[in-house]
Amino acid sequence: MEKIEIIKYFRGNIYESYGAYNAWKMICHSKSLGIVGEEMANKYVEIQKVYPEFFGLTERAHLVTFIVLVLHPFDRRKDSCSLFKLDRKSTKAFIETHTVILESLKNVRDKLFAHKSIGVKTESLTIPSVDDLDDFYEKLVEFYNFLSKSIEDSTTLFGNAEGVKNEIENLFKNIERGECVRKKEVDLKWYWDENTNRASEKL
Repeated sequence: MEKIEIIKYFRGNIYESYGAYNAWKMICHSKSLGIVGEEMANKYVEIQKVYPEFFGLTERAHLVTFIVLVLHPFDRRKDSCSLFKLDRKSTKAFIETHTVILESLKNVRDKLFAHKSIGVKTESLTIPSVDDLDDFYEKLVEFYNFLSKSIEDSTTLFGNAEGVKNEIENLFKNIERGECVRKKEVDLKWYWDENTNRASEKL
């Protein structure tokens, strides 16, 4: 692949990974007492319990997606498209700076997502903190734009990938809004439509 094709591929790759990360972060960590406080954490848990299978599977899917995709740029295989093909020295330096996070993500991918390693317990695999991942993605975007600037004299803003957080927040609100209406309709049905003790039935 030509360098221009590689840089275009990773523009999409990083955007998709960062978007999936933000979606996973929103669904998973909105339930964290340490992040949103007890009242809101309980509210997010309550809402996600309305559709537990959907939110459970969606959270997992975004987790797998962001981890698998974010490791593509650093694949060392010779037959793989990677940032090594653009600037081996700079990419190696980036990896060395972020070894802890990349190794942690790679460990999860290799032992749990690419295949399930025998004898490996899920709880022994750790995902970096949100703060560390936020910082990592910020540095990854900076590094990508450094390469992109040198290859095609352009840079990319990836902020739109954060918009999924607002969309999920709106989904939560609409679920609660819908639940309020549904519960009211249930009350109306059983207190009025199905209630044989209504005054109109007795008088």
